[in-house]
Amino acid sequence: MLKNYLKIALNSLRKNVLYTGVTLFGISFTLMVLIFAVAVLENELGSNKPMTNSDKLMFIPSMTAKGYERQKETKYDSIWVDDTLKIDTITTTKINRANVVNESNAGLSYSVFNDRLKTMTTPRFKSVYFPKIPINVYPSNAKLELEANLVDAEFWKIFDFKFLEGKAFSEMAVENRVREVVMKKEAAKAYFGDKDSYLGSEFTWGSNGTFKVVGIVDKSVSSNEAVSVDLFFPVTFTNSDDLNYSFGHLGSGHVVLMAHNHNDFDKISAELDKVENNIQPVDDFDEFIFNEKTLEDMYAWGFIGNQTQRFGSKLLGYIFTGLGLFLLIPLINLINLNSTRVLERSAEIGVRKAFGAQTKDVLVQFLFENLILTLIGGFIGLILSQLLLGLFNANQWLGETHLAINPMVAFIGLVIMIVFSFLSGIIPAYRISRIAISNALKTASL
Repeated sequence: MLKNYLKIALNSLRKNVLYTGVTLFGISFTLMVLIFAVAVLENELGSNKPMTNSDKLMFIPSMTAKGYERQKETKYDSIWVDDTLKIDTITTTKINRANVVNESNAGLSYSVFNDRLKTMTTPRFKSVYFPKIPINVYPSNAKLELEANLVDAEFWKIFDFKFLEGKAFSEMAVENRVREVVMKKEAAKAYFGDKDSYLGSEFTWGSNGTFKVVGIVDKSVSSNEAVSVDLFFPVTFTNSDDLNYSFGHLGSGHVVLMAHNHNDFDKISAELDKVENNIQPVDDFDEFIFNEKTLEDMYAWGFIGNQTQRFGSKLLGYIFTGLGLFLLIPLINLINLNSTRVLERSAEIGVRKAFGAQTKDVLVQFLFENLILTLIGGFIGLILSQLLLGLFNANQWLGETHLAINPMVAFIGLVIMIVFSFLSGIIPAYRISRIAISNALKTASL
């Protein structure tokens, strides 16, 4: 049966080349855009190395320090002592939390992480890193601009980089300030040139001296600040000014917490609230608040929102709404095209029904034909989207993000094709399958 349907479908496509061409263009272009959007979201927010645990990560890229209005109240108490009136003055200061007079947003200090966050019990792993430090080096007398993160040992337990050579530096290396570095392969090639192995090579970081290469990792598909840089040094090589600001709470460090599972975020937030309540006021600041963000919130931060707000869900809502509206227009056009096409074949349907074909047979036939057409257009769209991704990667229009069509993207693309085929074909197919034999033979000629 399906073999016959396939023959009928291919013959129908060959009969009307113009219709077929217009339809394939609409399908392929639409699916190209949808697959490209899915590829961007999957590469940025999906569970891909080194972000396999993306759904378990909570980032704390900053904390907010607030100072509230202070209101002084003076009370007087008088008493007669030995025929002398004595007046006692009592002055108290109250904090009016309804009026914020001083506010600052910045990263976290190394001491806040070590003294307060590292001792948390609800997260599985806790890591601090100092992100995107610019490094200018001059191999072969040519300027090379790189970015580095200063990370601790637990960083490598949270982010599962693919090591092409060597391994990560250990906790002992971090504590003892051992001069070791992990590099991305592209950065190592740019600095050292093309070599069979980079292990043991020495990288010179200006006045900080030379560092021995102990690991080479593959490039990341994500633009997340924690993993998108070129080099990784032990966090203890951060200078004292970066490690701690003047009052020891704010700094330039970012923290990432990895939960045991994605349902533990509420527990982690509750423990963070307790940590906040135990931070002592300093100078003009009375309260310190950790700004928690999921991976989606971190991605949204680059487009909407700010340090203190979480807009991950809102951004995804905007994206999916936009994609839905984008899909709606070609979907309506294809429904109209399919309606015209099937009405032209009403005589064929009438003859088939006259010889015993049932309504469901006609319905399945046209849905199958539409599926074949959509799959052909989807295949073309897949090729076009691959070319588009390659163009974005070659020109680095999305920065260091490396887009690729992985198995998950391909699967989602297939699902989109099937859904698109069903939605654009079900109404015309249903209408023509319900047409009466007499009406079908009257409205068209064989």
